[in-house]
Amino acid sequence: MIKILAVALGGAIGSTGRYLTSLAVESFSNSRFPYETLAANLIGCFLIGLLWGYFERLTISNEFRLFLFTGVLGGYTTFSAFARENIQFFKTGEPFSALSYILVSNLIGLSLVAVGFLISTHLIHSN
Repeated sequence: MIKILAVALGGAIGSTGRYLTSLAVESFSNSRFPYETLAANLIGCFLIGLLWGYFERLTISNEFRLFLFTGVLGGYTTFSAFARENIQFFKTGEPFSALSYILVSNLIGLSLVAVGFLISTHLIHSN
């Protein structure tokens, strides 16, 4: 039961963070391109890489891992919204926007996971 509660609490925090990120990004853009989802996913990629590298060498409980990675970051990032937005681009005859979004999200997202991981492992080695 504690594992379920850890994921639920983390998910609530992550979802709230995603909403706040969307509001912040929305205030800078009135574009039809889904910058809000892109920002949440890319920030989430960086954070998961950073935290993964940091916690790889520390002993933390499985419950805390579930809270952080499955709950907070799972609630913060938004693959289902990403998929829906891409289908919407295809439906409205905007395949270039869809393909650009897919490429940018995946290439930069993977890069940010790697960068976050490298930064955190470097910081651990230097301390």
